[in-house]
Amino acid sequence: MVVGVGGQGVLFLSEVLGGAALTDDLNVRVAEIHGMAQRGGSVTCHVRIGSNVHSPTILEGSADLIVGFEPLEVLRSLKYANRETLIILNKIAIVPTSAYLGVKYPAEDRILKEISRVSEKIMVIDAMYIATKTGNPATQNSAILGFISALKGIPVKPETLKKAIADRSPKKYLDVNLRAFELGREKN
Repeated sequence: MVVGVGGQGVLFLSEVLGGAALTDDLNVRVAEIHGMAQRGGSVTCHVRIGSNVHSPTILEGSADLIVGFEPLEVLRSLKYANRETLIILNKIAIVPTSAYLGVKYPAEDRILKEISRVSEKIMVIDAMYIATKTGNPATQNSAILGFISALKGIPVKPETLKKAIADRSPKKYLDVNLRAFELGREKN
């Protein structure tokens, strides 16, 4: 499952992952679920890869991996997690507009505590830090893809992911996206 807010690259990451899985002859289904359809709204993508995938959506309590571009969105997705779910958490918070109405954004340690009640398999990445090393903060999604590609048990080959990034990136952003991918791999 890939979660975040509009404009972070959740859809790009899901499309790359799904496209790469197809290239590697894996059975894959991808389903997008949008909250507010524009920047800042909640975005969730279900990505199912396996030998016998019929439904595009993940059942509650059955996600193997939750990739969170934004900490509060990870909290929203915890109903899909279980004790064995690996949770990748990008530490960069995007404060919702409700915070301007007096709602406090929780501290990172509080968010991690809440997540650990469901799964203690949590890996934190600072994708913004990696992306700024490429000179383009919009490459956070490629940095997270690189980080994921270095995990044990990911069925999609890193080379296939890089090709899928190349197929879906605008030419003027291709080099920085591939650089972010490699830097993300190094962080894992």
